[in-house]
Amino acid sequence: MPPEQLAPIRAGLLARRAAPPPPIEARRAGFEAQMAALPVDPEVVVERIDCGGVPALRSRRAAPSGRALLWLHGGAFVLGCAESYRPFAARLARACGCDVIVPDYRRAPEHTFPAAHDDALAALDALEGHGYAMADVAIGGDSCGANLALAAMQSRMARGAALPAAVWLVSPYLDLTHSGASIAGRASRDPFIDPVGMPETARTYLGETDPAAARPSPLFGKVAGLPPALIQIGSDEVLFDDAARLRDRIEGEGGRAVFQEWPGMIHVWPLFAHVVDEGQWAILQGAAFLGEVWAPRVARAG
Repeated sequence: MPPEQLAPIRAGLLARRAAPPPPIEARRAGFEAQMAALPVDPEVVVERIDCGGVPALRSRRAAPSGRALLWLHGGAFVLGCAESYRPFAARLARACGCDVIVPDYRRAPEHTFPAAHDDALAALDALEGHGYAMADVAIGGDSCGANLALAAMQSRMARGAALPAAVWLVSPYLDLTHSGASIAGRASRDPFIDPVGMPETARTYLGETDPAAARPSPLFGKVAGLPPALIQIGSDEVLFDDAARLRDRIEGEGGRAVFQEWPGMIHVWPLFAHVVDEGQWAILQGAAFLGEVWAPRVARAG
C-alpha cells in the first residue's frame, strides 16, 4: 500500500482522539456526514424493507440473485445506521453479486442490551420470509456488527434452526470483558480505538449485564457447528486477539476459519476502500470466499 493512502486517515483519527469526546449526538452527526461524503455506485438499487420488524435497506446491482448477505454495521453499538452504510453496502453488492441487507438495529444509549442483539437475530430470522433459503444466505459485520452477527448465529444454533452458509467478520469486537492481550500490546499502533475508553463503551451498551456472558460476548459462546468463517483483522488493531482467539476456538472444534491478518491495516479499513487499496482488496477477498462457499450449491442446482 502506498503510505500516503492511510497516513491522512491515521492522522485524522489520532487528532479526534486527542480532543475531548463530544456528546453522542455530535458524534453521530459527524459520523453520518463522513459516511455521506463517500461515493455511491449509481448502478446499485436500494430499497427499504422490513426484516422481522426491523427496518433495513436492501442493495442490489442487477437482477435478484436469490442470495443475500446480511451485514450488521459497526459503530460501538451507538453510531451508524443502514443509510450511512449505503456506500459500503453498494461495494459489497457489486463485489459479491448478491443482495446486501443492512438492518437498522436499535442503538445505545437509548436502547441497551439486548436490543441490538434481538434486532440482529430478528433480521436474520426474517430472511426466509423474504424468499432466501438459509443455504443462500451469508451473514457478516464489522466491529460491533461482527459481534451481533456471530451472536445471531449462536442463537439460531441454540434453537436448532438452519444456519447461513457462511459468516464474514471484519475487525470483530467479540469480548466485552476486554481480556485480549492485544488491547494493551497493540495500543500504540491503533489510531482508531483508545483502550482507555473501551470500558465506558461496553457499559453504555451493556448497562448492568455481565460482559462475560456469551450473548454480549460471543467469543465465549458455542462455535462448534458454525459454517465456514472468514475473519479479517488489521495487524495494528487492539482487537487483534478477539479475532485470533475466535479462529483458535473454531479450529479447535474442528470448524473452518479463514484467518486474514492484513499488515499495517487499522480498524475496519475496508470502510476506506474508496481511498485505501487494501480496503477494496479485502472486500474482493470476502466476495471470493462467499463465492467458494456458495459454488457447490450452484453446482448441485445445475
